[in-house]
Order: sequence, then C-alpha cells, then structure tokens
Amino acid sequence: MKRNTLTAAAALFIAAGAGLASAGSLELDRDYASALRADAGARSVLNQGNLSNIELSVGVRFGYSYNRTNGNPISDNDTTIGFQTNEALVAIEGDVTENMHARISFDFGPNDSSSTATEGVAVLEDAYVDWSVNDDLTLRVGQFVPRYSANRSVSEFKMMNTYRSVALESLGNMSWTQGIEAQFGGDNWDLWVGFNDGPGTGSTPFNASPSGTEADYSFNVRFDYYSDSNKARFDDQTSWRGSEAGWRIGAGIMYGSYGNTNPASVVFDSKNLFYTIDAAYEGDGWALRAAFYGSSFDPNISTLSNPDHSNYGFEVGGSVFVSEQWEGFARWDALFVEDGAAENQTNGEDTFNFIAIGANYYFVPESHAAKFTIEFGASLDETGDLTTGAAGGDTGVGVFGAGGTIGSSGYFQGLPGEDGQIMVSGTMQWLF
Repeated sequence: MKRNTLTAAAALFIAAGAGLASAGSLELDRDYASALRADAGARSVLNQGNLSNIELSVGVRFGYSYNRTNGNPISDNDTTIGFQTNEALVAIEGDVTENMHARISFDFGPNDSSSTATEGVAVLEDAYVDWSVNDDLTLRVGQFVPRYSANRSVSEFKMMNTYRSVALESLGNMSWTQGIEAQFGGDNWDLWVGFNDGPGTGSTPFNASPSGTEADYSFNVRFDYYSDSNKARFDDQTSWRGSEAGWRIGAGIMYGSYGNTNPASVVFDSKNLFYTIDAAYEGDGWALRAAFYGSSFDPNISTLSNPDHSNYGFEVGGSVFVSEQWEGFARWDALFVEDGAAENQTNGEDTFNFIAIGANYYFVPESHAAKFTIEFGASLDETGDLTTGAAGGDTGVGVFGAGGTIGSSGYFQGLPGEDGQIMVSGTMQWLF
C-alpha cells in the first residue's frame, strides 16, 4: 500500500511539473505572439494606433455631354452625346513621422495625362512624401504635379469650370513628374524649386525609351506673392460671399534637356522651355483671374519633322455669386500657334479662340462636397487646322481628341475647313 502511495505521489508530482512547464511555455508563446502582433501593427498603415492619423478621401465627377462639330473625323455625324465619368479619385494620406506627411492617389476616370485612357482603370497619380525640414523649408519627394501654373495646381474638384482651358492644357499642364521639389515660404510669399524628369513622366522608369517624354534632366521654379497671409483662399477658384478681398500674382518656368543620355536618340534631342505668369483677385462673393502661357522648343538638328517653334496662349475668367448657392462664371482663352506647315503646327489658321459660360450650384453653401455644374463651351475657330503635334499640346496631355476620342479640354479635333464647335455639359461631383 505504501509503495502504491509513493508511486501515485510520484506520478502526480511529475504530472504537475509537466503541467507547470507546459503552462510556462504557453505563457511564453502567448507573449511572443502578442509581441509579433504588436510589431506587425506598428508596421501597418491601418493599425489601431494610426487610425486617427490616416485619412481616406474619395471624389467623383460624373456628367452628361453634348458636342457638335461641323463634321467628325470618324463619321458624317455632327453630334456626339452621352455620359462619362470625368474623375473617380481615391486618395490616402497621413503622417509618417512628426515632420513627414505622405499621400498616394489613384484615378479610375479617364487618365488626366492622356486623352486615350480607358475609364475604370486605376492610374497612379500622386505618390509622394512632404518632409518639413524646418519652419521655412519643406521637401516633396516622389511623384507629383510640379509647381508651375497656379491654375493647374487647383484640384479638379475646386476649379470653376468642367474642363480646364485649351491654353492651359496645351502649354501649362505639366501633368505628373517624378523628382524632388523644395518649398520655401514667408507670411505672404512662396517659392518652389524642383529637379525632375520633365512634364508628363509619371509612372515611368528612369531609363524610359526616347519615344516617351523622359528628360535627361528638368528644373521647375515657381514664385507667388500674396496681398496678405491668407494664402489658403487661392486653393480653389471660388470666393464665397462674405470673404475678405485679397490678391495673388505669380510666375513659373520649367526647362528640360532631352536626348543626351541613354536611351538617347537624335530624333528627340532638344531643349524645351515653358513659362507662365498669372494673377488672381478675390472679393466679397466674386473673383477674377488671368494667365499667360508660353513654350519654346529648340531641337539640335534641322531635319526634324517638327523643328524649333514657339507657341503662346492666355486665359481670362471670372465668377460671381448671385445667391448663397448659385454662382455664375465665364472664361475666354486663346491659343497662338506658330503658323505655317513648315513648323508642322498648323495647316492654316494660327489663332484659336474658345469661350465658356456656365453656373455652379453648391448643395451645401461654402462647400465643394456636392456641386452641380452646367457649362456651355464653344470653339470659335476650326480645330482641324491643328496638326497632330499641336492638337496634342506642347505638354502632351491630349488637348483635342482624335478619331472620336474626347480630348482633355472636352473638344474633338474637327475636320479641316469646317468652322466652329460647341459643347454643353452637366456635371455632378461629390466628395467624401
């Protein structure tokens, strides 16, 4: 009996010891798993600790358009109508560190940098981080729209019209690039200086083929001077009722060298210069703005089909609130293309004028969250006189649609010899 008791006690002791060892091991496993989860959470942009820091935003611009030309390149029909998603933007941004803020965005509407992109396909737009080095200097690194034109820097959801002007799209829309840009600022001034791959080089490798637009190197500089320290009023093109008066004036340049590094080609060996000056004034429920654009192309050989040329353009626009929620607007812009077929720019006319008038209805006063825009636009000259190169614009964003494809300006490239083109659009936008 005594022997059996000792045997049972020994078995219980061994079992208890094994249990304690197992429990200790289990506790260690739990602690280790917890540490792994915490580490994984720290590396996740959507972990619980960062939820208050991450901001997701969505914007959609959807509308119905009517376009009438005197002859269309793809058929005898003069009229084109239908619905279209102009923008379907998804953006995520948040703080990386105490002095670094990052943003990435995708557009599921037509590609803003090409008139031939298909709706519903995600296109990477912004992908950058802003590093606040000190109170006076911020560095932007990654993919972004370089600071060049004030009108282009305004978001599509905060601009006055349904479409940007032809002059801007042709000569002032640098589209997305990849590089580094420094911003300096004071109470009533801002200066941007950038080093990048040139206009329209978003999502391209550093060794992109010469048939693309990848520059050997490119620089951009932009300076703005304000009437006072309220710079944020110019983040949109609207001046709400009750706003204090203020003005801004600025200028920008962008220079690029092409064809002197691999992959090189003499066909694309050139020096390109863009320049602009613009100004805006905002009062109590009304606003005015104006801009001049210029470009100069200087190829190093004279056998190119598109030798050196200089093009110019301008736009003048304004808006006024007629009630708390209704705002009327108007714009006139013109494009002056170096004339003569020898420059491969035009086949006749060298001056092209465009007008736009319309109204915005803000569902919530003083907010762009929900807005309806009705706009009438007209081309007063025949767009068919522009050759393929000029119709695409010096910045290459696809200003006039060819072969029935709508251009980034909302216009088609008409048939030569046919004057005029009109379009009417109704656009609804919502932000959340």
